Amino acid sequence: MPLSIAIVGVTHWHAERYVRMLRARGATLVGASDADPTAGAAAASRHGIAFDPDTDAMLARARPDFAVVLPRHDRALAEVGPVLARRLPMLVEKPLGRNADEARATAAAIERAGVFASVCFPNRHLEIWDAFRALTVEGALGTVIHAHFRVVNGPPERYRAYGVPWMLDPAVSGGGALRNLGIHGCDAALALAGARELRLVGGTISSIGHRGPVEDFAAGVFATDDGFVATLEAGYSYASMKDGGDYEWRIAATGAYLRESNGVLTVQRLGRDAETREVRTPGIAYEVMVNAALDAFERGSPPPAPVADCARAVALQDAIYAAARSA
Repeated sequence: MPLSIAIVGVTHWHAERYVRMLRARGATLVGASDADPTAGAAAASRHGIAFDPDTDAMLARARPDFAVVLPRHDRALAEVGPVLARRLPMLVEKPLGRNADEARATAAAIERAGVFASVCFPNRHLEIWDAFRALTVEGALGTVIHAHFRVVNGPPERYRAYGVPWMLDPAVSGGGALRNLGIHGCDAALALAGARELRLVGGTISSIGHRGPVEDFAAGVFATDDGFVATLEAGYSYASMKDGGDYEWRIAATGAYLRESNGVLTVQRLGRDAETREVRTPGIAYEVMVNAALDAFERGSPPPAPVADCARAVALQDAIYAAARSA
């Protein structure tokens, strides 16, 4: 029997993508809610989903099997609350709050409820990670020396066009390109660091391009005590309003060098010719992520991206913001 799913936060700019992917999977969308009753009703109507501005009332009526929660950053804990009260499993959008304290509080509430909850981290499903794992199993990777993660999308004005101008208000969103996009690089850096602590070596943010209240570019450098170095870039500086932008995931190890950028993966093994192939882009990885989370829930497996991982990534973002403020 197909899952019945409710969407909390239907005005989120990714909601249309989730609706499309969930229906492609065969799920039944039984209800939607949003803190903005006017915009929420309009968005739900476009998607053909019954709407109620009150999440608890919507869930009581719809009685879904699962929830997709797309919270406004300043309301993350409040918006997951009714879902937790009904002990519903969920797929929840990052960053779970405006800062690490709020993200940790949201994550802790979800963990106390003991429900299945996976964070929307599509970049975990880029194919560079498949190649990385294969090399590791073969014993051909060697020691990871450094890595770089870049996500640069279009100008911040895109969020006004999407109907979510609150993304440009740091009091609501918690920041700009770093908070919104840089979390993927932070999550990737933490994955490679493993149990080792990542400390900030340097970080900066800039609003020179669009002169808005949120940053349109950020960069950070992290390191472990044993010498692994991770760098990241996040920007609203791609000169196009079209979906996508510029991304690069790069991992350098003693036995192999892996680089994925804009749909092309190159694997250079020591002593061999480089192998290059086309791979799915982050937009397609969203679909893989949604299906992986729902598959895990239906199997009774752990969530692919636990909420605690999101809180850890937000803490790295906070370190860059703190460094930028003190510079």
